[in-house]
Formats: sequence, structure tokens, C-alpha cells
Amino acid sequence: MAGVAAVFAGKAIATSVITNVINKAFDYLKDNKEAGGLKPTRERLEKLLPQIKVVLDAVDMEHIGDQSDALDAWLWQLRDAVEEAEDALDELEYYKLEREAKKIQAGSKVSGSLHQYKSKIVQRFNHTFNTGSLKRLKNAVKALADVASGVERFIQVLNQFGNKVNFKQEVEFKNLRETSSLPHSLVLGREEESNIVVQWLTKRENSASEQIVGNIPIFCIVGLGGIGKTTLAQVICNDNKVKDYFDLFVWVCVSHIFDVETPTRKILQGVTRTEIGMIGLDALHKALQEKLSSRTFLLVLDDVWNDESLRGWETLVSPLRYGKTGSKILLTTRMESVANLAARAMQGECQSLSLSGLKETELLLLLERHAFFGVNPDDYRNLQHISKKMVSKLSGSPLAAKVLGGLLNNKRDSNTWNRILASSVHNIQQGKEGIMTVLRLSYQHLPTHLQSCFRYCSLFHKDYEFTKKELVYLWMGSGLIQQSVDGMTPEDVGMGYLDALTRKSFFEIKSRPRSSRDIKCRLFEEYYEERFIVHDLLHELARSASVNECARVSISSEKIPNTIRHLCLDVISLTVVEQISQSKKLRTLIMHFQEQDQAEQEHMLKKVLAVTKSLRVLSLTANYPFKLPDAVGGLVHLRYLSLSLMWGEGNTTHSCWFPQVVYNLYHLQTMKFNNPRPAVPMEGQMEGMCKLVNLRHLHLTLVIRPMIPFIGKLTSLHELYGFSIQQKVGYTIVEMKNLRDIRHLHVSGLENVCNIEEAAEIMLDQKEHLSAVTLVWALGSSDSCDPSKADAILDKLQPHSNTSKLQLEGYPGSRPPFWLQDLILINLTYIYLRDCQSMQCLPYLGHLPSLQYLYIVNMKSVECVDSSFYGSGEKPSGLQSLKVLEIENMPVCTEWVGLEGENLFPRLETLAVCDCQELRRLPTLPTSIRQIEIDHAGLQAMPTFFVSSDGSSSSMFNLSLSKLMISNCPYITTLWHGCSLYALEELSIQQCASLSCLPEDSFSSCSSLKTLEIVKCPNLIARQIMLPHTMRTITFGLCANAELALLDSLTGLKYLKRIFLDGCAMSKLPLQLFAGLIGLTHMVLNACSIAHLPTVEAFARLINLEYLFIWDCKELVSLIGIQGLASLMSLTIASCDKLVEDSSILSPEDADSSGLSLNLSELDIDHPSILLREPLRSVTTIRGFKFLVDLT
Repeated sequence: MAGVAAVFAGKAIATSVITNVINKAFDYLKDNKEAGGLKPTRERLEKLLPQIKVVLDAVDMEHIGDQSDALDAWLWQLRDAVEEAEDALDELEYYKLEREAKKIQAGSKVSGSLHQYKSKIVQRFNHTFNTGSLKRLKNAVKALADVASGVERFIQVLNQFGNKVNFKQEVEFKNLRETSSLPHSLVLGREEESNIVVQWLTKRENSASEQIVGNIPIFCIVGLGGIGKTTLAQVICNDNKVKDYFDLFVWVCVSHIFDVETPTRKILQGVTRTEIGMIGLDALHKALQEKLSSRTFLLVLDDVWNDESLRGWETLVSPLRYGKTGSKILLTTRMESVANLAARAMQGECQSLSLSGLKETELLLLLERHAFFGVNPDDYRNLQHISKKMVSKLSGSPLAAKVLGGLLNNKRDSNTWNRILASSVHNIQQGKEGIMTVLRLSYQHLPTHLQSCFRYCSLFHKDYEFTKKELVYLWMGSGLIQQSVDGMTPEDVGMGYLDALTRKSFFEIKSRPRSSRDIKCRLFEEYYEERFIVHDLLHELARSASVNECARVSISSEKIPNTIRHLCLDVISLTVVEQISQSKKLRTLIMHFQEQDQAEQEHMLKKVLAVTKSLRVLSLTANYPFKLPDAVGGLVHLRYLSLSLMWGEGNTTHSCWFPQVVYNLYHLQTMKFNNPRPAVPMEGQMEGMCKLVNLRHLHLTLVIRPMIPFIGKLTSLHELYGFSIQQKVGYTIVEMKNLRDIRHLHVSGLENVCNIEEAAEIMLDQKEHLSAVTLVWALGSSDSCDPSKADAILDKLQPHSNTSKLQLEGYPGSRPPFWLQDLILINLTYIYLRDCQSMQCLPYLGHLPSLQYLYIVNMKSVECVDSSFYGSGEKPSGLQSLKVLEIENMPVCTEWVGLEGENLFPRLETLAVCDCQELRRLPTLPTSIRQIEIDHAGLQAMPTFFVSSDGSSSSMFNLSLSKLMISNCPYITTLWHGCSLYALEELSIQQCASLSCLPEDSFSSCSSLKTLEIVKCPNLIARQIMLPHTMRTITFGLCANAELALLDSLTGLKYLKRIFLDGCAMSKLPLQLFAGLIGLTHMVLNACSIAHLPTVEAFARLINLEYLFIWDCKELVSLIGIQGLASLMSLTIASCDKLVEDSSILSPEDADSSGLSLNLSELDIDHPSILLREPLRSVTTIRGFKFLVDLT
């Protein structure tokens, strides 16, 4: 196994990498005398490269046999030699960058003879270093050639085997799957999945035609190797419904060799049930077409790997189109990308089912079926106890359960079973079967560069959730991203790698859309939050494939191989540090300091950095602030540097910031510094930052960002957050001029721009990569800035037409910029206008076809939104793509005009209106809107809906609304009538003084309602209310005339979980309130007028009530009744004055109940006298007690 793992790591040195190193090395050496005599060396290397490729391609099949140890050693020697040459080249590049950085930093600071004198000194200094580096490179190239010569030994071994073993293994593997027959053992689980596929396969076609030349529907079963795809397909083929539906069944195992003619021949053989001797794809196609034309067939293509050749797929499916209507294709594959390509080729209906792991109960049955085969399991109850623990380690894999069960079958002693339980069950083999053997095929199918990126993921723990940028930046820093030949950035290439691995099912995506509020606050984030996760089994594969290359140390006794390249330390000790000092080829070091204090952290890090000179990635997390040692300045190859400080003890000072030598790391691409308690850097401490000419990603704590001078010299920067314009050298707006690659830009202090020419000079409209920009003027600048000057400056700050997100904040001009109203920024999807207090009208936005999110906040001079907002011309189009519209604090705006008969927002999902007290009317909304929130608005009626004229005579229309929140709207008298709120899940109505009635249907159409809140609506009159059984949470209060009807509506809601009675004026709660509330777990009584709680008998009906809160019930004189709550765990009582008065005197009720018991886990009260009230007086044991003190 060790040899195989080394093979995987060795293949990281692909021949393309070696070729690139050779070419770059000789480019450096060709004009230098140090290159003398190297021509034969180059020729020898170029001759050996094809042989190296043969060995690297072959060793995955484990042909080397007894030569595996020698191969292991040679592969690492080859990798060492290549990386030594890479380091030598990188060092030369470093000194080249150093010269450029010093020229940039010098700028205009020195001139004349002094500048010339300094230049001569620098040239001599660099010449000395370059000579040493060139000599190192020459030696590295010679050493590489010497190591490469060792490949000839393994070529001779491979020649002895030829392709015999490869062919034999391929045949053995495919023969196991070349049948639709059910396996001998009983299939467990998968009933739900099987039913889904069977139902789809047997679905009748709409067409009545007997024959069709067209598209055959495809169903793809996608899942990991060993997860049960083939077995499920076999179950489906043997289902009686499927058998009755199809005339013909054909099963073909395609595997990873996809030459079109082979599967076509197999399909034809499956149709004819005879051996096919004809030659040529055309003849096969004609014969197959003829055979299928009169039959309804089900073709199963098992274990398909081809996700690259669209033409191959199109050729394969061409004759299949001649099957009768109803013919289907069932496909199994490990990769979602295969399903996508097959669908493109057929250009028809394609369904996909992602197969997850079996449930643990099903796995246990499968494991024990194999482990106890031939014996009575009840005779081994001690082993059954162990098998239950084993199941949790199988990651849902039926193959792993089968293999493990077979291994345990003849070893029925507890010592052996416990030993296997303690081991990694994923690596267990039984003969040629094993989960890693199966999964390794997926890994081997990957290109070399994707294999390296996948192995890198083993540095992180199982179930680690990667963000896209986090992982790609680490790959970049570690040197795993290949150079692009078509001008793509390393980030784009890395994103492509991640997408490819995801399509090939090496990552699972956990994706969820961000809320509109989240999108509002996260301008520079994607609209969807995505996390990438490696499945447990694939994580184990990554670990086994990266042995001796990648390691994650979680216990201090763990041994670190000398060959290690990438290392993550969860546990750090002197023993571990000592081992790292032997790992001189280390390229990634991730350290999580936990127990160490500041001095220990600095000592350990200094010792490590003294020897790890080849580091590309250094990521440090610590609890205590500390200063990086100056040794970090010697890491000339470093690309990625991250320092994250957690909340720990000790004072944070400027010393925790990077030392000045960090500014000499000219290769650095990513710099991160995160400190929750940062101190402002000292004057001049940030000046060296401008030397980091390769820096692409700079993520710093907020207070540090504005301190960086001459940021414009970092011309490779992709994001610039928090740049504050000042009227001093190094901080003017002109710094943005040379940021040619900028993607995200956040600039404040625009009131300090001196003149229009400065604004024009930065040429934002020429920065083609710019996707999101925020332009900020200081609050109050409207009082000090000339509006016409502000208008002219903003006109010159026109972003590039590729920009998709825009935020304007504090803009003191009186009109919108011209470029926001013309057909320029047609790619905008997001606009946020805030604190533009002199702007008297909103910009015309109807011409923006892609606008999805619009936020308008604190626009205090806008009096009306008229029809021009929807676009210019005779017939404005409206905002056809808008999803979210939020309006906040427009205090003088009285009307938002609509257009008669026009659906202005056909895709609007969310509307939020807040603090618009003078706003009387809103435009028509689509019936498809999902969420409406209106707070502190002067609306006289609820907004109306656009209902299309479809000829329907019914006056009732359906709303897709799922959330409706209305509060502090004093003029609204009623909600909508004549509409169905079938999708409504949450309804909140608060402080609507004029609201007098609820919908006529009294919620009968609200079949999905879960949360209802009606509070402080004093004029509300309600008749009988019928709430649906979907209710989970209810809040009522201060609705005088409607109070009884609201309380009566609770009767029989057996799934209700929470009740909040707020300001209930009734002196006694009706007994019917508690009838049927068997699911209730929480009750809150706040500011209620009740004098007594419900009786013991009434409370006893609340069999699941666990939490009871009684707040501010001034008239309450007794707690009797609580003891009827058998499930009560937590009781809170506060501000109940009459409970405290004369509490030492037992009331008659208290005396009668002194024998009743109450069991509590937690009691919270605000006055000790409450403890004298029964039933609390009789409580003897309690786990948690809090005394609530009012500090006001």
C-alpha cells in the first residue's frame, strides 16, 4: 500500500511540469557562461521524458510488483529534483521582482547622481545573488538529469508485463457488472429510490405515435463507487412493472474505455442475443436501427465514465432514436458531468438521482448478513454490540459493509472485532474487493492536476466546508494551478478545477440562497452561499492517495514523514516542531496554536521557519497576539500568508502586525490578517506594503485598510476594500489609476477629491474586470460640498459596462449620474442608494434588463416616484427582472406611482417598506410575490395586485405570498379580500390602530400558515376564526374586541408548539383554550390581567408543556394550577407584584394544594418571596436556579 500511495504523490510531477522547468531553466542559462556544457544534459532529459510518462501512466495499475520499494524511492528522488529546480528558478524570479519593487518604491524620491549611485550598488548586490542562484539552477538541472536516468530500470520491468495484467483486470472488473440479474444476496433498502425510477420509466408518453425518430429520455443514477448504483439498476430491471412495460432489455457495462464501436456492438448483441461479427460502425448502426424500430426498449448503460466526448455520445445514441415511443435509457455513473453530457447529446428529457449512503439500520442488517452467514447471530450477542459501532464508520457504503462482513465471517472473537473497529475500516480488503480499490478508479480517471488538487483537501478534517475562494487561493499559493495559455487568470483556472471536481462528484455542494437582507449587507459576496464538502469515503481516498505528501496532525505522537509537502497541525508541541525541522521540502504549513502562550508561539514558529525555506503557504491561527519572527522574511517563495487571532487574553498592540521584512516577500499573492481587537498601526508602519507587486488578494481588519499608502502600486490587486481618499500623497484618488485587474472596489472619502480631472484620471470605465463598486462620501458632506461639483465628479466615475453591483452612499449631488440612466451599465444586477440626501428624484432604472436587487435608504429629498422611474419612452417597460425592492426612510415621499394595466415587477419576490410615514400608495404588485414587509408607513390601503385578463369568470385569485408583516400602519383598515393565501406561512399584524376586520374567509384559505401574530390592533373586530392545523406559533394581545374570537381559534390545534399571550385583558382564560393543545411546549403570559392561572385539571391537558414564562402579570395572586403541568421543566416568574404581597400568609388555595408536587429543572424568579407560594413552597429539589435582578 505504501508503494501505491507514493505513486499517487509521485504523479504530482507530471511530464508537463518537468518540460516547463527545463524550458524555463535553459531560458535563464542560455545567455550565461554558467550554462556551459549543458546542451547534452538538455538532450538527455528530453529523450527521457517520454519514458518517464510511460512509467507514470503505468504505475497506477500496480504492475511493478517487487520493484515497488525501488519505484517509491525513485519517484521521490525525481520529485525532489524537479522541485529543487523549481525553487532555483523561483529564486531567480524573486530577485528580478526585487529589482522592480525597488524601482517602484524609489519613484521620485531620489534623483540625479544619488539615484545613479544607488542603482549601481543595487546592481552589484543583485549580480552576486544572481550568480549564486544561477549556479544553483545549473546544479539542479544536472541532478534532475541524473535522477531521470533511473527511469530506464522501470521501463525494462514494464516491458516484461506489457498490457496483459491491465487487460486481465479490466475483463475481471467488467464481467462482475455485465448483467441485469439480481445478486444472490438479498438487496436491502433503496425502496424509495427504486420507486422513483420505476415510476419514471413506466410513465406513459403523451404521443400516440407507434414509432418516433427523435429523443430517448434518459434517467441517470449518480453516486460514489460502491454506493449501490449497479445493484439499484438491477433491482429496477427486475421490477414487474418495468418488465411489463418494455419489450426488450439490454444491459451494457461501458466502463472508462469509450470507443463508441464497442458499446454499440454490445447493444446489438444484447438485442439479437447472438455474437456480432460484422465490422464497421456504419454497419452496426444500420443493423441496430433496424432491430430497434419495432420495439420499446430499456437500455441500461452501467458504469459510464465519458464526460469529455460529446461527439462520441452523439454517435452512440444516433441509432437509438429509432426505437418505439416509450423507449428509455437508464444510466449509472459516478459523475454528474456524465449525466450532463449524455443529456446534451440526446437533447431530450433527462432526470437525475443522486444516490446517497444507506441508513445505518440497513447497513447493520447488510453487515450482519455477511458477518454471521451460516450461523445464528443471536449466539454472538457480544459481537452484535461491536457491529453496531462499526456501522457508523462505513459512511453509508453498502460495498464497505459487504467487504467488512465477509472479512469478519470466519473471525468471530471479540478481540479481532475490536481491533478492526479501532482501525480504518475503509482500507479493509477481502481478496480483490475493497472500497478504496473501487474509489481509486475514480481518482485514476482524473487528470494529474486535478489529482493533486484533490489530494490537497486531505489537509482538512472530514466534513470540512470549503468556500470556493478559500480553496482556490490555497491551490494557487501551493503551486497546484497550471499556467493558462489562453489568458485566463489563475483564479479562473482554479475555479475551473473546482467545478470539474464537483461535476465529477468529488465534492458535494451545500448551497442556499442568501436572504435579501444578507445580500443587502454583503455587496461583494455571491447571491448564493456555497460550501464544498468532500464525502467521508472520498476524504479517506484523499488521505490514502496523499500518504507521505499531505498530513494533518491531530495527536502529538503522530509521525511526520520527511517527504511531507503539505502539513496541517491541529496539535503543536516541541516534539512536532522537532519533526517539522526535518521536513525541508515543506510547501504548505497550517498551524493552529491553542495551548501555547505568546512566547511559546514565537519560539516554535522561529524554529520552524528557520528550516522550511521552500514554503509557499503559511497560515497561522492563534489565541494570543504575537509578532511573526523576522525569519519570515527569508521565505522568498511564499505566495500565501494568513494570520488569524482569536479572542484570547492579553492586550493587542501593533506588535501583532507583520514585521517589516514581510514587505520583501515579492512573490506574495494573498495576504490575510484577522484580528477581532485590532490596534491602529503606527505611523509609517504600512509604507512598505506597496513593494508587494504580485499581491492579488488583500484581506485586512477594517481599521488597517485605510492606513496603506501608495496602494496604486499593487497593480495586480483584485479587491480593494476600505480605501479612504485623503488630501495627502499616497492617499489620493489617483492611486486607483493603475489597478488594472481590480474586481471589487470600495472607496470612501470622495468628498476629498480635489477636482474633476483627478476623478477622470482613474478611468473606472476602462477596468474591464470590475464587477462590484462602492462609492462613499462622508455623512454630512451635503452641507459642505458643492452639489454641481459632486455631480461632475460622479459623472467621471463611470464604472465599466461589465459592472454588476453598484452602491452609492452619502452622495451630495442633486441628480443621479448620467451613466446610471443611459444604456451603459446594462449588466447591473444590484443597486444600493443610501444617504443621498440632496437627490430629489430616483434614477431611471427601467432600461436595466438584469436588475434584480434594489435598495433605497435615507433618500430624504425624494417627494414622489413617478413613471419616469420605470424607463424612458412612450411606454416604459418597468423592472422586468427585479426580485427584491426595499425602501427605507423616505420621510417626504408621498406617492410611488404605478402604470395602469402594466405588470411593472413581474418577478418581484420581496417588498420591504420601512419608515415612510407620508407614503400613501404603492404600485401594483405581481401575484407571484413571496414576501411583503411594511413598517411605519402611511399607506391608506394594502397594495393591489396585477391580475392578468385570462377570461376567467372567478373573482378569486391566488397569491403566492408566504410571509406578510404589517406594523405601525395607522391608516390601513383591512387586508385583501377575494384572494387565496394558500402559500402563506407567516402573518404578523402589529400596531395597526385602524384595522377593523380580517379577510372575509377568516383564514380558511391559509392552509400552510405556521406563525400568526396579531398585537395592538384595538379596533379589530373578528368573528369566528378557523385556523389550520399547520399552526406552530401564535401571538395574541391588546386587541380588545377580537380577543375572545382569537383565543377561541386555538381550540384543537394539536400541532401548536408556542403560545404568546401579550396584554390579554381577560381576567380568566377560557377553559376551552386548552382543549386539544397536546403538542404545546412553550407558553408565555405577558402583561395579562388574569388573577388566577387555569386549574390543575385544565393545565393537565397540556401534556407536553415544558417552558412557562409569566411576566408582568400585575393582578396574579396565585400559582395554583402549575402543578398540573406534568412535563414542565422551566418556570420563569417576574414583575408579578401581587404574588409578592403577603406571600408569607398562606391563602386557602395554597393550603389546599400543599400536598401537590412539582418537578422543575430550572426556576427563574425576581423576588425570593415567590418561593413561599405553593406549589413552589413544596419544591425540594431543583437543578438550576436564577435570581433575576432588575438593574434599572
